[in-house]
Amino acid sequence: MLARRLFAMWKSKSADDIISKRASLPAVCDLKKAPGCSPVDVENALRNVSCSASSHFAYRPISKVAPLAFAWSSSADCAKQLLTDVVPKDRLPITPHSLHSARQIQIPMVTLVDHVDDNVCGHPGLIHGGMTTTIANSSLSLLAALNAPKDARIVPLSLNMDYRKPIPTNNFVKIHAWLYQINGDKLKTAIHFYSLKNEMLVEAVSDIAVYPLSVVD
Repeated sequence: MLARRLFAMWKSKSADDIISKRASLPAVCDLKKAPGCSPVDVENALRNVSCSASSHFAYRPISKVAPLAFAWSSSADCAKQLLTDVVPKDRLPITPHSLHSARQIQIPMVTLVDHVDDNVCGHPGLIHGGMTTTIANSSLSLLAALNAPKDARIVPLSLNMDYRKPIPTNNFVKIHAWLYQINGDKLKTAIHFYSLKNEMLVEAVSDIAVYPLSVVD
């Protein structure tokens, strides 16, 4: 038992180790150089809205460090970042000229690079499906928050997950979350999880409502 604990302690990365390794990842370097892509201050983005995104970004049992987040501007070619052969045309990210866009959207997509620790296993070495759902919900809520007016409440209405491949723990994942349609206060969103080898791991779609606080309080 003691030997197993010592091995787990040796294997587990410290927060500084994770941050250092993440900064050198090609995926992160590419995001920092990509046109129309800029880092997101997650804490500031969530400060003026009420939503469940903080459940992951502040929940250290999932990861020792918060995800690194980037926002894509409406002028960026967001679809180019996706495996478009698996995304239906009517589910591609909103553009300034999209017929589905009912109002101006400044941030059609966010990308996160996240490290998932090995203490959230369902099976040994694989992330629990419920934790994957938490990460998806939080990432999509962040996307909604970046496009919501001040003092809004972000309310997930549905989340349909399609698990393509198991996600190894003690590992990094890249996540794209985007808007593809707006119907009044309802946002239709989608999300993909990728390995650092650009393998599709999980895809999901979600309907999210953005309400003034006065409507739901």
